[in-house]
Amino acid sequence: MAEVRLSGSTIKSWFQYRCDRKTRYESLRSEDRDRIPVTKVELPSEWAEFGNDFERRLVSELAKSESVFRPFPGETCLSQKQSESFISGRTPHQYAYQFVMEETPQLRALLRLPDSVRVNRSIADLLRVLRTDSGEFEFTVIDIKASQVPTIFHRAQVAFYALMLSAWIKNLGLHAHVSEVGEIWHLMPGSDSVSTGVNKDPFPLRAYEHLVLDFFQNRLREIISQRVGPGIDETFFHIYFKCEQCEYVEHCCRSIAIEKKASDRDVSAVPGMSHEGKRALRRWNIVTVGQLASATALRRASGMPWSVRAKADKLSSRAMALVNGATTVLPDRASYLMPPRIDVGFYLVADHDPVAGRLVTLGYMRIRGSEAKHHIRVAENGSSEAELSLILDVLRELLTDLSEVDAHNRASRQPLYAHIFVYEPSESQNLQEAIGRHLDSTEVRAGLLQLIRIFPPEEVLPEPEYKGYHHLPATAVRTVLEQLVALPTMVAYDLRQVSGALANAVPALKLKYQPEPDFQLRFSSRLAMQVCRKLRAGTIESSRIVADVKHRLETTASIVEWLLDRNREAPKPFLRLAKKPFQFQQTFDPLTPSDLDVLQAQELLESRSVLMQTLVELALPWEERTARLRCLPNMKLEHVFQQGRSRVLLFQTPAEAAGADLDVGEMGLILTDDDPDIRLNPAAWSAHEVSLLASSDSANQIRIQVWGSIFDAPPFQRLLAKRGRWFLDKAFKDVNSTRVIQYLGFLAQR
Repeated sequence: MAEVRLSGSTIKSWFQYRCDRKTRYESLRSEDRDRIPVTKVELPSEWAEFGNDFERRLVSELAKSESVFRPFPGETCLSQKQSESFISGRTPHQYAYQFVMEETPQLRALLRLPDSVRVNRSIADLLRVLRTDSGEFEFTVIDIKASQVPTIFHRAQVAFYALMLSAWIKNLGLHAHVSEVGEIWHLMPGSDSVSTGVNKDPFPLRAYEHLVLDFFQNRLREIISQRVGPGIDETFFHIYFKCEQCEYVEHCCRSIAIEKKASDRDVSAVPGMSHEGKRALRRWNIVTVGQLASATALRRASGMPWSVRAKADKLSSRAMALVNGATTVLPDRASYLMPPRIDVGFYLVADHDPVAGRLVTLGYMRIRGSEAKHHIRVAENGSSEAELSLILDVLRELLTDLSEVDAHNRASRQPLYAHIFVYEPSESQNLQEAIGRHLDSTEVRAGLLQLIRIFPPEEVLPEPEYKGYHHLPATAVRTVLEQLVALPTMVAYDLRQVSGALANAVPALKLKYQPEPDFQLRFSSRLAMQVCRKLRAGTIESSRIVADVKHRLETTASIVEWLLDRNREAPKPFLRLAKKPFQFQQTFDPLTPSDLDVLQAQELLESRSVLMQTLVELALPWEERTARLRCLPNMKLEHVFQQGRSRVLLFQTPAEAAGADLDVGEMGLILTDDDPDIRLNPAAWSAHEVSLLASSDSANQIRIQVWGSIFDAPPFQRLLAKRGRWFLDKAFKDVNSTRVIQYLGFLAQR
């Protein structure tokens, strides 16, 4: 068991998961893993089968126009002798498929391998040769991936093959070199087959080769020093959402098994824990949930990384929730992402097929009082046409219902408060990307402009109280829960675990999500990849998928109702989105959309998304904002003096303010007393806007400039009268969107 063996797949796996344990286990022989023993679960084969089929078809198509050196029938790869013949120029082919490379002394020296480490035979998908005029051969390493977008771990694998090939060329003394550019050949965006084309993505190898060399020369020694064997396992591991895809997930999850006493579970069980955070906690001998729950000084711990200090209170609260098995609404927390009143709720579920790169489901539900209406579509195939049909069909229903609310609110003195909900933030991202894939459709462009009309841009509205930021239209429920509630869930705040925890809370959630076994994932609640593949293969009924989507919609609505009830009961309400009754804004004409209208719509979407993210940050307690380097807290005002038309305020700053990422002259800084009704209300930001001046002579002092018109106005004078502590925060000021929209309007009139 002393010998460690590494392969190209192991290198890819390291850069994908950054997991010491997985890397260590993969370096062992199977019989050595069995002796420990290590539980290894065979993962669903749909993805691998699809990838192998994509690769074979791609190479077959390539062979129609290029000369490809392929393995003999019945063989899975070239032999070592065949591979050597290819790079030595003894074959006439331009490409070699399934090219085999072996470890060489030159490779060992380059990677600085310890004596106990061996590199397994590695197989590159494709190798292309270019015969230069000087007679020197240049080889390009190509990897084939059945994915939409190449990732860092795909490129790291190509870089490893390039280093291995370069060492072999030196070993043979050939007049040849490896190209400085590698390539990933992958699916075209929105495609799930070779027939629609292949994206050939070149990238410079040098940076990725440095990553690989750093792994071998620095990280590898630490990993192999972790002892593993029968009765002993020192490998570092961390369980998070990506672990669902790992064959060792069952083995690692023993440390957080439901059968274990909650306080004895590994800290990986705590949602929001990171690799870095777990390593830092281990240095403080905090390795269990119980130890984390009782840790009260993490935020002030010397040497603790900022990422842990930023979430210290939240992580401890979540650990305590696990220990007690109880749900807790966190004190002194507020969310600007959800309104306290909803008369009409619109709920969306969007599932993305990672292979086809398209939506596979889009579900919609409207709830008004006790009345619920569902409209759920499933794309039976992965075609672009199927996705377009799905988008148009479902969003048409949503826009029709929004129009009804708009008409009601324009005619009635009893307006309706409407809001859109998804559970996972990634669902809205997937839907936005899907709409972007179909902007060539007239109906989609018109629908996009209709959707933009739920973001009234404040600069074109006459009513000062009806601002765009009071009309943020959608909420990701999971984000609100993570801000406000500590739940006894493990690893993640997925819909299944969250609804199960809330069903045991007091008062209890009315409905929890209980997926069928085929649909259940450990740490997430999106449609499982194997279900997507079964749908494409016709081995699962779409009615079962519709039922699952409906279940998720109704459970999300139940959680929203639970949050609204808790907010009404709270001594200080925590849902702070001061939303107005819904109305479409009238700037865009969705019936006659032009290309300039679409550009305006996209510009506004970008601006509003940044505003939403800023509000998420400002909703955090000052301790977390400070740890994220976005806040100067607890400042003491020492002196005010006039400078031209402005005032300069001199503040004494505490030690925890050191290193804040706030720049001199930066726009969008606000000075408050940390009142959430100011920092979470963009309408109030202009009355508290300031600029940071160059540092004063003292290291613990800062100077802040305030325009006279702001300083003399009542909001700022009220702060001065309080004589309390001051907080400087990074908010958001968008000056470009207004200018871009005005310029586009000017162009539209030409």
